[in-house]
Amino acid sequence: MKRATRSDSVALLDRDMAGKNLSGYWRLGMEGLPPQPMTAVEPCLWKWADVHESLVRAGEVISLEDSERRVVRLVNPGLNQQRAFATHTIQISFQYVKPGENARAHRHTPAALRFVVQGSGAYTTVNGQQCVMEPGDLILTPKLTWHDHSNDSKEPMLWLDGLDFPLVTALHQIMQERYSERRQPIKKSSEEVMDQLGASKRHGVPLADFFHYKWRDTEKALRALAQSPVRDRFDGYLLEYRNPLTGGPTMTTIQCALQVLPPGDETEPHRHTSTVIYHVFRGKGTTQIGERRFDWERGDSFVVPLWYNHRHLNRSSSEEAILFSMSDAPVLKALDLYREES
Repeated sequence: MKRATRSDSVALLDRDMAGKNLSGYWRLGMEGLPPQPMTAVEPCLWKWADVHESLVRAGEVISLEDSERRVVRLVNPGLNQQRAFATHTIQISFQYVKPGENARAHRHTPAALRFVVQGSGAYTTVNGQQCVMEPGDLILTPKLTWHDHSNDSKEPMLWLDGLDFPLVTALHQIMQERYSERRQPIKKSSEEVMDQLGASKRHGVPLADFFHYKWRDTEKALRALAQSPVRDRFDGYLLEYRNPLTGGPTMTTIQCALQVLPPGDETEPHRHTSTVIYHVFRGKGTTQIGERRFDWERGDSFVVPLWYNHRHLNRSSSEEAILFSMSDAPVLKALDLYREES
């Protein structure tokens, strides 16, 4: 065993250890670990006009016969551009399917969701369940569920894709498999599943799966909440989607929510250890994130990184604003790492 000598030094020790795949804790510096959570993710706003233009152009040059999906990914300027992620845990993208097209059936380990932005009548099939899409609908494709997208309508379909792709990538669990046919057979509709859900609640029979939150149902709950006195001082009127099978978050890695900001409403600043991605479903407003101000309008998307103070303002004096959001809070809560403060 080699003993330290007077001619030894930290630099020499570090060099010798590196050659043996070892490293000293002292290389972190005198301060050690940071006193608060830190992230490379930067506050960022993506304008809908830029996203939409890119999608339409992609529709002219990208064929679904040659590409698995026609998707524009939102990339955070603070992260490694080779990964092209919006945050370190959740990816947000936008997908474009033209009339008469089908995006082939496949499945993968990243869990995904679709929030419909534009168009009506196309459908996603998830494990044999046909989910006909309307603006404001939320459709889930949990990990390793077969899914394909078909547009038999006469107008293009546009929706937001949210995935835990960065998290699953960090865990080295990425894989994908194609279905044996381009489309999977349709075995049931979302309406049939909703009927089964009602029956399961009445008779205590568990439902096998649930993938489709329809806007017509969500809007009723959102309106009822917005007319109640229960306003959150940090988020306005916040409605979280819940998994009816578990009572927990939308998916094990992603919590989804909608929030209403009445005309002129301004929330108080707070921060939390979860990262949140927002998409503006309706209205216009401003979000202050740290020292930066972001003015948003319908179709825009923005990210609030972890532990950044932030607050929202509805800039309209006559119209409400509605924000759809995705958060990695379920992961942090499962690890007992979630906390927030005003």
